Amino acid sequence: MATPRDPKERMVPSDIETYARYVEGMDAARYFDSQLKEVREAARKRWPLLADVLYPEDAGSAPR
Repeated sequence: MATPRDPKERMVPSDIETYARYVEGMDAARYFDSQLKEVREAARKRWPLLADVLYPEDAGSAPR
């Protein structure tokens, strides 16, 4: 894997935002990041109490 040109680029939260930096005219806000959803659901299953505290608006919405 090539190292990023910009050292702060490692801190970009999603693949979509990273890709948008390289492709001119791409609007990252128009794309859905399925990786984020998968990671959030996995974390909710692993730590349901913590998820309920951090995200009370989603409390009880995920299967346990």
